[in-house]
Amino acid sequence: MIQTFYKLVDDAITDLGLNSDEVRGEQPGQWNLKKGKFDIMIDLWEQENQYIFQVVAPLCGMPEGNREAFLLHLLEKNYGLSSLAYAVLNETVFLKYTTEARSLVKEHVVAILTKIAFYAEQSSFVPEER
Repeated sequence: MIQTFYKLVDDAITDLGLNSDEVRGEQPGQWNLKKGKFDIMIDLWEQENQYIFQVVAPLCGMPEGNREAFLLHLLEKNYGLSSLAYAVLNETVFLKYTTEARSLVKEHVVAILTKIAFYAEQSSFVPEER
């Protein structure tokens, strides 16, 4: 069953003009895309008899000072997002989308990948140079 979802993601990536073989990650169910300075990481896995589809884009690290104001800013920015959310994990700010894969169709995957790339580029955060 999970192979069906892998193919769905591969087909969506191909529709975006990319070679899905070239962006596939080391583990099954992983893809790594690039949009400008931003990485877009796709994961698809099985968990408790459900298939989970997740897309994340790391944007920047947490600031040293004024963290409460920054976190409030993220919460307020979440209000204006459509189907995505800002999230913080291990001192990194991400754009994140997670859903059950059984509800996905190729056009929806294309739309989510396009949307996360758009919001990443439009964010007011400056990505850390690596």
